[in-house]
Amino acid sequence: MKTHNYPLRVQDEVWNDLKRIQELDKRSANSLINEGVRMVIADKLQKISQQRKYRNSLEGMTA
Repeated sequence: MKTHNYPLRVQDEVWNDLKRIQELDKRSANSLINEGVRMVIADKLQKISQQRKYRNSLEGMTA
C-alpha cells in the first residue's frame, strides 16, 4: 500500500481529544485520523451527489 506523508498541524484541543480517544480505543493516532478523513470524504461526496440531484430536478421542472 502506498502512503502519502503530509505534515499536519492540529489544534491543541483537538489533539488532546484525539489522545483521549486513542487511550479508550487502543488505536494509533494515524489510524484514527485516517478514519476521520474517510468519513469527511464520504460525507462530502454524499452532499455533492444530493446537490446534483436537486439541481437536475430543478432543471427538469423548468425545461
